[in-house]
Amino acid sequence: MDLSKLMLLDGATGTNLISAGMKPGERTADFVLANPAVMSDLIRRYIDAGAQIVYTPTFGVNPEKFGNGYVDILKKLICLTKETVEKYGNGKILIASDISPCGLFCEPMGKATFNDIYSAFEGPLKVFAEENVDILSFMTMYSLSESRTALLACKEVSSKPVFASVTVDANGKTMTGSDIKTCVSLLGSLGAASAGFNCSTGPLDMLANVRAAYSAAKAPIYCKPNAGTDVENYLSPSDFAEAMRALIGEGASVVGGCCGTTPEHIAALAKILPECEAKLPVKDESGKITVCTEKTVYTFSPSLSLSPAYDVDTFVEEAFDFDPDEYDAAEVEVTSETEAKELLGSLYMFDIPLAVTCDEKTALTLAREYCGNLMFTPRCGFDAEFKNALAKRYASVFI
Repeated sequence: MDLSKLMLLDGATGTNLISAGMKPGERTADFVLANPAVMSDLIRRYIDAGAQIVYTPTFGVNPEKFGNGYVDILKKLICLTKETVEKYGNGKILIASDISPCGLFCEPMGKATFNDIYSAFEGPLKVFAEENVDILSFMTMYSLSESRTALLACKEVSSKPVFASVTVDANGKTMTGSDIKTCVSLLGSLGAASAGFNCSTGPLDMLANVRAAYSAAKAPIYCKPNAGTDVENYLSPSDFAEAMRALIGEGASVVGGCCGTTPEHIAALAKILPECEAKLPVKDESGKITVCTEKTVYTFSPSLSLSPAYDVDTFVEEAFDFDPDEYDAAEVEVTSETEAKELLGSLYMFDIPLAVTCDEKTALTLAREYCGNLMFTPRCGFDAEFKNALAKRYASVFI
């Protein structure tokens, strides 16, 4: 897979299956298992249209929705996809997992823990890894925190490349308030092979979001829009392809279609791709420090200014009075696992870059569960090997 060139994904699954007889509200997996020839034919049509990567029809198949039976269902759907690709793909088509949100939320939207969400992804990912799909891909994620957890699970389960995609509104925000620049920056820094967004809107409404994403991207931008925002604004295959041409010009390079798109839309997109050129992210060599919180991406000079050190209780009490015009980041001393959990559990209330002083055990907990690029101060005293491990695994920053 050469991501220095434009890559063409397939289009919608659900809306095409509805056209083929799937009832509204019926679970996609149930319909596909009862009508495998319909799904196989759709995959074949996407291959014939020019798609280089096709997805398993597994969106929504997870322990939360299917209980322990999810493993057998995943294996059957993956097998159907592999058999179809082997029959029609001439050995050139890659298969990507279609992984959906797990259905769990952390505070303030739910009561799930980081480990709950991690485990919800880990199980299905092990199935995809064992079945040797080419790409681990999750899509339509409402939360950057959940996306980050899914990406960590992907990396720890397999060495396969990962496509990471959130869904944002027309203003470029996820349901939990993260902007698209933050999403692509953080997911790219954590090792996603491609990061971006899908669904929600049509390509005509994504231009500004692709432009914003490109300005912060650390990996090729993934873009799989709907065929339009509603029935009245539905784009024909040729109009869809022309709108995608503009998005490619702004930096989208791993492209396909989501809800409402058909093999005809992908064929029209395939037709214009030879006329387009991949616009890949440019490595930032300014020497500045870029870090993400869950909501925002920040850029600082190497000599960033830290607040006087808080203990955890004081920081949680006074965080709303933090002055970003006076300090770049807040320094927090964390002395135990209990304090680490207290700090992590409070972060949804404010949006402040953090520089932490702690020991190695506490650093592992914080770096693993913090949604962002956590900074560590020189007072931590970590050796080079430990720093390299945190930076590689969790995109931690050392100042």
